[in-house]
Amino acid sequence: MSGWQADDTSAGPAGVAPFGLSGTVRLAAELRAGAGRAPDLASAAQAVVERLRDGFPKAARPTSVELFIVDGDGAPDLVAAAGEARFRDVLAAGTVSRPTAEECSVLPLRGALAFGGPLTTGRTFWIVVPAATGLPAPSARAIAVGVRAGLLAHGPAREREDALRAYVELLETTSCTRGAELENAVDRVGAEAELVDSLQTIGQRLTAQLDIDTLVQDATDAATRATGAGFGAFFYNLIDEIGESYTLYTLSGIPKETFDGFPMPRNTQVFEPTFNGTGIVRSDDITEDPRYGHNAPYHGMPEGHLPVRSYLAVPVITPTTREVLGGFFFGHPEPGRFTERHEHLAAGIAGYTAIALDNARLFARHRSMAMELARSMLPAVPDIPGLRIVSRYLPAAVGSEVGGDWFDVIQLPGGRTAFVVGDVVGRGVPAAAVMGQMRTAIRSYALLDLPPSDVLHNVSQLARCTPGAEFITCLYAVHDPIDETLTYANAGHLPAVLIEPDGTMRQIAEALGMPLGVGEQYPQEQAPFPPGMQLVLYTDGLVESRARELGAGIDALLAGLAALPRGDDDLDAACDALIEQLTGGRHDDDVALLYVDHRGAHRRVATLALTREVELRAVREFVAGRMAEWGLAEVAEATLKVAEELVTNAVRHASAPLTLRLFHDGRRLTVDVADRTGTLPHLLATGGIEQRGLRIVDSAAARWGTRTTPEGRVVWAELTTA
Repeated sequence: MSGWQADDTSAGPAGVAPFGLSGTVRLAAELRAGAGRAPDLASAAQAVVERLRDGFPKAARPTSVELFIVDGDGAPDLVAAAGEARFRDVLAAGTVSRPTAEECSVLPLRGALAFGGPLTTGRTFWIVVPAATGLPAPSARAIAVGVRAGLLAHGPAREREDALRAYVELLETTSCTRGAELENAVDRVGAEAELVDSLQTIGQRLTAQLDIDTLVQDATDAATRATGAGFGAFFYNLIDEIGESYTLYTLSGIPKETFDGFPMPRNTQVFEPTFNGTGIVRSDDITEDPRYGHNAPYHGMPEGHLPVRSYLAVPVITPTTREVLGGFFFGHPEPGRFTERHEHLAAGIAGYTAIALDNARLFARHRSMAMELARSMLPAVPDIPGLRIVSRYLPAAVGSEVGGDWFDVIQLPGGRTAFVVGDVVGRGVPAAAVMGQMRTAIRSYALLDLPPSDVLHNVSQLARCTPGAEFITCLYAVHDPIDETLTYANAGHLPAVLIEPDGTMRQIAEALGMPLGVGEQYPQEQAPFPPGMQLVLYTDGLVESRARELGAGIDALLAGLAALPRGDDDLDAACDALIEQLTGGRHDDDVALLYVDHRGAHRRVATLALTREVELRAVREFVAGRMAEWGLAEVAEATLKVAEELVTNAVRHASAPLTLRLFHDGRRLTVDVADRTGTLPHLLATGGIEQRGLRIVDSAAARWGTRTTPEGRVVWAELTTA
């Protein structure tokens, strides 16, 4: 039976082709049963040939199937035929003139195949089919056994018993053969499934790892365990910042210090197939390999090297460019330890390692580019007198693309400072491009000294005609150290947090406006911001994640802020700990944070209320007195000149009441006059100044400008004192 073909489920009326092991036994059983049910021998023979002919696949169905009975030395007697009868002479020419077969047998004939066996004493039956049908001899013999048992259902009891015994033996033999084949198949499938499961488990773990150092160590450990090696090593290549390749290695099964004194492997005859990626090397005893020991100075393993007899080396080749990324090397002090299965396991792990390394290297490059792009867009936080500012930008812990979060700290005239935090929905270069445009626009409008509501209004108009600017949130706040206030407006961003000197917290700027590009008006509000208070601005990556809703995240932020130590000088470490606490070190989105601690500093403010009838003598006395009191004699004359001109210009062109203010922060002295007019003086296109007095201001001050306020305008000038 060993020559039988595997079952083919594509043909045959029973759904199984008759010439595989199971199909042949099934067909023989059907022929036996059909012949046994017939009323007589002739009917049984006819049932056999018809069913047998139908049992062939349609494409190979024979033109004729004939059943002959031979009595003694007589001529073949055609008993039944399906199709055209034409094999009498062919059979007669064969060696079937007498019943020579005691058991069923097969007889090759010219252009035909006969198979049959003994019936009653002195008689044989023969079934003849064209040779072109390709019926295998083992299948024909098994069919003959079944047909004989069916035909002898109409014969004597003894012969019937012999035929049934032979048929039972056929079934037993078939069952044993099939059972052994199934057991072997199950063993093979089980081994293959175990191999596939092992590789899949290892592959999933490796390909999910994006840290190269962790990846290569995991791969080395996994491959060493899978091969049962005494120790394993993985030598791999990386590219540095200037594009040069360098080699690193990991070890498993032994301490890394074991190889500290040995050089990197060279491209010897033994190592060459691995380093060049030309093939796997597996040796029961590498010391007996003809390629071993030909290279100076060691001519084999260096002195002190761990003994290696069994040797297995597998190259790691990227599937994308076929670049050799490195190689696995496994050793064992005993010979003959690595089998073909170990080789398959090592090769499978090497394949997964190549894919994982490809992914990790690509991720590292993209992430490095993304982080560099993000860093290049982040501002340098200026040193503001009296303010301790901590800023953080952390790209998402997953993914490699830069996000659209940003923050900014902008120095404004009069010692004021603008704090900005924003978020462009989306990731990648498009989001970064929009973020860069919005940040630049806000900075530009801020430097025009516009109030927060106007800054956001103008930027919103710009966002409407900016490609890709679909959903942008932004919170803009301005600290005025003279008034000790914080004026803010919000374009759909998360609220900021104000922390009072006693630790009381409240959220500000909640629901003040729609996102940029959507909203028109952005109402601004004002809150006290004296020394001792803190301001916290942030993006949603700090408080929202897949595992935590936004509301719960904001509650966690407030709790974390409340727990921060008061007056802690190491504010940077405290903010880092807060971010770690809120994100668990693995945030799904970018995180931007601004923490502003108003600690107070050198701050001198003096105010003089004015009327339209004010005398300049009073202004000069007020300014001279403050300059003497503050120790600013070196700028006293210039300050007097600036103050006189600003007051004179306001009295002449503005509406009362007027206010003259002096503010010194230790570095700059600001002189400004507030009035009730909405007209702003400005530089002429020709380079002149439209109001004569301001020309004097322009020559005496380091810089000057104007800004609108809810009540009117402020004209200011700055003089440098430090």
